[in-house]
Formats: sequence, structure tokens, C-alpha cells
Amino acid sequence: MSADEQRPPRRRPSAWHRPLWFLNGLLALLTLLTYVSVHVRPSTFWPAALLGMGYPYLLVGHLLLIVWWLLFRPGRSLLSMLVLVVGWGHWGTYFQLLGDRSGEAERARGMKVMSYNVRLFDLYNWSHNTATRNEILDLIRVEDPDILCLQEFVHADDPNRFITRDTLLADLRFTQVHDVYTQHTKRGLHFGIATFSTRPIVDKGAIEFPDELNNLCIWTDVVLQEDTFRVYNAHLASIRFGGADYRFVKDLDTDTRGDSLRSGGLRILKRLRDAFIRRADEVDRIVAHMAESPHPIIFCGDLNDTPMSYSYHTLRDAGLRDAFVESGRGVGHTYIGDFPSFRIDHLLHGPELEAYDFRTLPEELSDHRAINALLVPVREGQ
Repeated sequence: MSADEQRPPRRRPSAWHRPLWFLNGLLALLTLLTYVSVHVRPSTFWPAALLGMGYPYLLVGHLLLIVWWLLFRPGRSLLSMLVLVVGWGHWGTYFQLLGDRSGEAERARGMKVMSYNVRLFDLYNWSHNTATRNEILDLIRVEDPDILCLQEFVHADDPNRFITRDTLLADLRFTQVHDVYTQHTKRGLHFGIATFSTRPIVDKGAIEFPDELNNLCIWTDVVLQEDTFRVYNAHLASIRFGGADYRFVKDLDTDTRGDSLRSGGLRILKRLRDAFIRRADEVDRIVAHMAESPHPIIFCGDLNDTPMSYSYHTLRDAGLRDAFVESGRGVGHTYIGDFPSFRIDHLLHGPELEAYDFRTLPEELSDHRAINALLVPVREGQ
């Protein structure tokens, strides 16, 4: 018997392997482009920002492919492994296993900071729960922060109508507030942003965005013991989806006509493009203002952008640290509206502080979850 006759027949490759290998290569390319996208200004090439939004799904795709290749073709798993290793630094902005917990000493020296987009305290009863305002106030009372940054805040002139600011000042430990309003109604309602503090406020101001009438950033100088910290409270440009956009997305899995699919898709892409560009400009203005700050910085707010975005990385490149990365657990998704959940609410701080006990609160009283953390001044010599 010849050597050829003794050699076992060669196994035919699975019909699944070739298309999966092609898919693996495509995912690898898209993921590498995603790593670069955070440094591209949306005004230069806005589709790069779309890649950033898809990063969690690309990550899951790589993990599934790694498992498949380890079972059938172990050598091919190296491509996805290599791509994930290259982007290892991004993992922590999406997933954390063990957060840094504080002790009594840290709690005594620090201040608890809370950020929450309260969606006007459910003024128009979106949740069909007339008690939502009181439940939000109760949640704040239970968490008992020293600094509270609220976005989509509402204040009423009539003290008997819809009390928010006065209730927070009267019933909780807050002694001072810095609130700025961008919209006013004839019925005496004011919509804007507010920072409440149990510590003295010694200075304050606002950063207005010329192309965005509904959003802004305020800064508040707060004294902690012998130090002063500048707290930025921001609400950046949203996508401004309308009723037709929400209906379009919800109906994608049903009978959608070709014309509607094209027109609806283009309309949503245009809204995304405009929002990406506006947010980049707004963050650039905030960072420029931070560069002139004489005090250590705390940034809270609804960024409306994920950790894999130009806006988030511009803040990080300015020297700010992410409290979630330092001391969070889980995935920390904050947006719970009609679209896929992302972590778009952020709490960042300068190197003069360290974060403990970061939490994304489970209560679903708005279309955002609240976040909070204990921020403690770094000891000299650390």
C-alpha cells in the first residue's frame, strides 16, 4: 500500500467557515476604524461617529467568533483576539467588574456627587404616573448627595403648582442652588439646568451654545473644606427625534415600504449627523473654558454620547478621569428610552480627586437613570 493510500482523506471545510471568516475580517476592519473614529471631528467625517455607537455590538460579535473558532478552527481566533487586545483600553469604559469601595475615612473627607436627567420631573406625565415627581424627590432624599446636578430641570413660579426647586432647598440638606433656564412659558414654567449644593457656592456662570437654544453648560465653584472645586453641569445636544422617527424605528420589524424605509432612514441619519456635529462644538467650548479654570474640575451631565465618541474622548484628553472606570460595576447603561441603551450620562473629574462607590441607580423614573459617586481629594504625597 502506497503512502498516499495510507494518508486519511482530507476533511472538507465546513460551509460555514468561509462566510464566517469573511465576516470576521469585516468586523476586524470596522473595529479598528472605530478605535480611530474617536479622534475624528464629526464636522470632518460624521459617519465615523456611527462606528462609535456600534462598538458594544462589534465587541459581542468578536467574542462569539472567538468561541466558534476555538471550537472548530482555533488558529483563526487569533484575529479577533488581536483586535480586542489593540483596543483593550476601551473595554473599561463599557464594562467594570470590581468597583473601588470607600471606607469611613474617605466618606468623611469627600463629597457625594449625583447627576440626573429628570426629564422635567415627568411634568407632562409621560410615564402615566402622577407620583413620579415625588418619587424622584424621594430618590434624591435617600441618596442624600452633597452636590446634585440636574438636567431637564423645571421650576414653576406658582408655589402651589409644581414645586421642585423650593422643595429641594427646604426639605433636603441643600442650602444653595445655581439654576439657569433656556425656555419660559406664559404659564410661569421655566426649563433648564440646576446644580444644588450643601457646600458654599462662591462663584458661578454659564457657557452658552450659539447653535443650540435648548441646551447649555453651567459652572459652579463649590468649597469643600479648604479647597474650591469647579463643577460643570452640562446637557449637550440631543438627536431631536420626532414622533415620526420613533414610529419608523418601532415599525422596522413590521411591514415597512421601500420608499418609507429610504426616506425614514435618511431623515434619521440627518438628525444623527447634526447632533454629532453640534455636540463636538459644544464640548470644544467646555474644554476651552476648563483650560482657564483656577480650580480642580468635576464634570457632570447628559453628554448624549457614548464612551466611544469624539465628545467623551475630548473630555478625557483634557485630563479628566471617569468615575465609572475608577469605581463602577457592570455596564452602567443610563439611557432607558425607546432606543438601545447606552451610557450617555457621565461623571468625570480632575486628577486632584479620586472616585469611590460609583453607582448607576436602578430606578426608572425618567428616560435616564441617575448616577452618583463619592469624590475625595487626593492626599498629598499619593
